[in-house]
Amino acid sequence: MRSIALVADLHGNLPATLALDEDLKRRNLTEIWCLGDIVGKGPNSADTFDWAVRNCQVILRGNWDEGIARKHFSRNDQFYFDQLGEKRMQQLGELPLEHHFTLSGKRIRLLHGRPIMKELQSTRDTSDNLRWLFQPDFDIVGYADVHRPGYRSLYFPGLLFNTGSVGNALGVPMVQYAILQGEDGSAPAPFDITFASVPYDNEQAIRDAENTPGFPNIECYIKEIRHGEYGRKRPSTKPDIEF
Repeated sequence: MRSIALVADLHGNLPATLALDEDLKRRNLTEIWCLGDIVGKGPNSADTFDWAVRNCQVILRGNWDEGIARKHFSRNDQFYFDQLGEKRMQQLGELPLEHHFTLSGKRIRLLHGRPIMKELQSTRDTSDNLRWLFQPDFDIVGYADVHRPGYRSLYFPGLLFNTGSVGNALGVPMVQYAILQGEDGSAPAPFDITFASVPYDNEQAIRDAENTPGFPNIECYIKEIRHGEYGRKRPSTKPDIEF
């Protein structure tokens, strides 16, 4: 049986990423795919970027990756530009937006969320609003961006899940990721999705931010890391949507 760890939204949080690394080794998970947002928000974007490049066989481009790489954000985010450097910035902008594969006979689509999603959608959105994610022929869709793990069986043939966030989890501020298990090939076979929640040193993550000169939006970051409560202006008015 094949086991794939799906991680996402590391967001420059080095203590969370190191806790993830330890848990992956404990579970002997060596096939690691990242669904994006490896940078931004936290004070250690270069470190989380380098961890993903070293350890992940697949890395997708998230909305923060794209925004920083293409300098779409405000002047306050010059911090991230300077920290990452031009080589990493170029690599960020060249990451693919999605990944397709077959496991246990199921056609699977993986993406970050935005920028493919025009606006962020939670796993609690209506079936009609989520149907497009499965077109033209996907059985399972996995994504990130919401920063909360989720799983849903929809009215039309399809399973939808969200990995949660490694470095900026909301609701429960722990390292969160998903593990897929199944058999290679198009033949029907058992298929498992497991959600992992791992504690990390949240206060060290806060100290890292406090000890980093020029770190932007520190009050928002502390609120998110310590309490799991979203700190910035919400990108959508829909309920149960997080950034």
